[in-house]
Order: sequence, then C-alpha cells, then structure tokens
Amino acid sequence: MVTEENLSGLSPRGRQAILLYEERLKPLVEPQHNGEAIAIDPDSGLYEIGRSHGEAARALERKSVPYHQIVTLTIGPPTVSDIMLASRIAAGDKS
Repeated sequence: MVTEENLSGLSPRGRQAILLYEERLKPLVEPQHNGEAIAIDPDSGLYEIGRSHGEAARALERKSVPYHQIVTLTIGPPTVSDIMLASRIAAGDKS
C-alpha cells in the first residue's frame, strides 16, 4: 500500500506516476504481467509494458508526446534486484 511516507523521497513526477499506477493501472496489469516493466507518462496517463524497463520506455517514447519524462516501474511485488537497488540508494551507494 502506498502512503505519503513511502512517497516522501520521490520527485513530484515519480509520486504522480506511482499514484497513477496504484489507482488506475495496477488492476489492469497485475498479476498477469508481474515481473515485467511498465513505463508511464504521468502527464498523459499513457503507458506501455515491456520485458525490461528499457523496452517499455522505448515503446512509450514512440507513442508519447515528445520530451515528456517517463517513469518506469517493475509490475507486481518488488523483485530481489528492486530491493537491492533500494538498499544501495538508501545507503548512499551510487554504483
């Protein structure tokens, strides 16, 4: 469940994308696409699903308004790599 505390460290665009995912997209894509990536254009609400974050982002860039910032997320529960990345970011490790 998303709370204000969960969203506090995110950019406004990141918060907007997470809320859009939770409120509108999650019921459409989970669980059938768990483990895949979703790219979201928070301004338009457009989204694309891909096997990877890059694939989803490229697909959305082809149909999105040029120069919009796209946010990518992993669909479903956090993966091991999501958790490892989050812990490195929390620890200040940018490698």
